[in-house]
Amino acid sequence: MNKITYHSDWKKFYFENYTFDLVNLEAKFIYSFDRETYFEEVISFDDPNFDLRSDLDFEILDNLLFHLHMALGISYYKAYPTSKLIVDSWYLDSYQVSFWKKFYKNWLWEFLFINKIFPENLFHFESNHEKKLQKKDFLLKDRALVAIGWGKDSLVSMELFKKAWIGFDTFVFGKTDSIKESCINIIWKNNFLVTRKISQKLFELNESWYFNGHVPITWIIAFAMEVIAYLYDYKYLVLSNERSANFWNTEWEWVDVNHQYSKSLEFEEDFALYVQKYISSDVKYFSLLRWMYEFKIAELFTKLWTKYFQAFSSCNNNFKIHNTTKAHQWIWCNNCPKCAFVFSILRPFINKQEVIDIFWEDLYQRKDLEKLFKELLGVSWMKPFECVWTNEEVILAMKKTIENTCYNETPYILRIFIKEVDKNMKKNDYIKIENKLLKVYDEDIIPAEIKTKIDFYPIEENIWKKIR
Repeated sequence: MNKITYHSDWKKFYFENYTFDLVNLEAKFIYSFDRETYFEEVISFDDPNFDLRSDLDFEILDNLLFHLHMALGISYYKAYPTSKLIVDSWYLDSYQVSFWKKFYKNWLWEFLFINKIFPENLFHFESNHEKKLQKKDFLLKDRALVAIGWGKDSLVSMELFKKAWIGFDTFVFGKTDSIKESCINIIWKNNFLVTRKISQKLFELNESWYFNGHVPITWIIAFAMEVIAYLYDYKYLVLSNERSANFWNTEWEWVDVNHQYSKSLEFEEDFALYVQKYISSDVKYFSLLRWMYEFKIAELFTKLWTKYFQAFSSCNNNFKIHNTTKAHQWIWCNNCPKCAFVFSILRPFINKQEVIDIFWEDLYQRKDLEKLFKELLGVSWMKPFECVWTNEEVILAMKKTIENTCYNETPYILRIFIKEVDKNMKKNDYIKIENKLLKVYDEDIIPAEIKTKIDFYPIEENIWKKIR
């Protein structure tokens, strides 16, 4: 892999400043390269359907906005990663410098890998401000805000909360759409929408020779939710990241590259510690589904909440800023890793017609998806850089689909599976994988008062049955 040759003389990336309009509840965040090229991002925290807290403390709000300022900067820094990142808005101590260096590096590791940018001279944070923001605890109401993308995982979280009679509202970052609205009509909860306007200058740079690539949106959402928690009084900030998100895609420069790093348990633990140390001890950020692999979540979803089958979507092409891939009328493109993975993970638990009703076709018959499914199985190249889960989950899903379905003719992709994977597996191998993937683990940071109320075993032990 050759090192990249830069096309610019930019030396420093600046976190310039931020402002907050209390009337419109709108925040503006300013960044620059060498104080020559500037960016302004606008975030609106105004939602007329929710009541703003009456006892606002502007020192607390200032601290929250500063940290969101730091998080949002990654979208602009990646246009041309410089050696130095200068924080002019407030002072950073040595712990904070280490925190932001670690997370910028880990969050951008996939971006660096794809763009052939070596990291040895990057991520040097400096703080020129003399004044340090102080942590100031704030009490919050005992209620939850659940982040949603309208894939099956967040829907499972909400249903588990409903079964436990835990009060919550939902949260969307960026924009709403027909998918979210369809699910809102089913879940029947108040939804808080935070709108985001990314600097047009960034799009102009992306259209030229400047760098572009994956940004882990989950960690930006995490800091945005901290602001919402304070402004609108929510103690629990709930994500739906699962155990599968902990595992990496490939190794590069002696580091595990994980597309889902900001969804991992490691990130959540570090983030929670940082929030407790520098923001507030009262707000609690966690993933409700950390106990389970995606395979287990698919079992819950298909057994208990079929009402969402025609409403949900996990296809990320629906949520890209500039979407060039047209999904069919049921909002699945049927060509990306997410569509292929979700099709596979649902198939062992529902019959052929049910899965076709969701995707409008049998993806296992698609010869043109052979390369993609081989990547998901782990028999070629590496796991795709997408929010897909472990190779073992796809392997077990295909094995169970073959065992539980009466096929007149085995579909093309499953024939590839038999030839490339199944012939090398023994019965005991599948038993070990099944025991691993269907187990409920106890590794999470879910607050005890929430964990004791949730039933993580809402279905019977014997899950397999013959399906057609």
